[in-house]
Amino acid sequence: MPISTHISLLPETDVTLRPTMGHHAHAAFLAIMRESNPEIAEKLHAQSTQKPFTVSPLIAEAKKRDNLLHIRAGADCKLRYTFLDDALFAHFGQTFLTAPFPTIQLGNAKFQVKQLTSHATDEQGWSGNATYAELVQSAKTDTRMSFRFYSPTAFRKMTPRGQETRNHTYLDLVRCYQSWINKWNAFAPIKLDKTEILTFITDHAQVTSVTTKSRALNFGKHTEVGWVGTCACVFYPEKSLDEHLIRTANCLADFAFYCGTGYKTTMGMGQTKRI
Repeated sequence: MPISTHISLLPETDVTLRPTMGHHAHAAFLAIMRESNPEIAEKLHAQSTQKPFTVSPLIAEAKKRDNLLHIRAGADCKLRYTFLDDALFAHFGQTFLTAPFPTIQLGNAKFQVKQLTSHATDEQGWSGNATYAELVQSAKTDTRMSFRFYSPTAFRKMTPRGQETRNHTYLDLVRCYQSWINKWNAFAPIKLDKTEILTFITDHAQVTSVTTKSRALNFGKHTEVGWVGTCACVFYPEKSLDEHLIRTANCLADFAFYCGTGYKTTMGMGQTKRI
């Protein structure tokens, strides 16, 4: 079951952090898992294939000065973790149930957990859950869709000689769907035909508007560049599309909320929402 958990945090003291904290949020996630189940934490850390979770950067009320974020004690901060496997979420949540005053550490800063939400609320907008079967059953036949990419999003591509990779930093709708279907087929019990879906997207989807800009994420020892912003697309001819395939396209568009898009989604990149 895909689950999106929205966590409200309060810093215990005034803190100074780098503007992008995805790698620290990733480390915090593994630390939480280690408390609950060290074996699973180690497996997640070592896993080189598709991983069943995503991480957002820290969202905070902060002042930026000298390329650092200065956050006051008690300021409203947020963090988001998503899970593509409800068993993993159960281990994650166990730590918060057993600790009397649960905290999350990002770098050298400690944050007290004020609230953890994993069901849909109008106020939050970033929490929710649905089974894979529910995503399939509730999929619409909309032929027009829009997306927002909230954190830097990128894909990896080989250099011409195939010796190294580099970021593919412009929006490519087919690559977006490829990313979503790879995650779906890695964890959903209901498998989708990747070739059929990507052929459908290539033949029938057209991007109608794009408003994006480049943005970098600092990971301490290196920087990753991606895009943030919105795009809209239309599937055509609207009145004669295969109903099963347009429903599948809608289903994967909804799934993007949980799985993110592209590269390094476990370190804050690729946070995506259908809008």
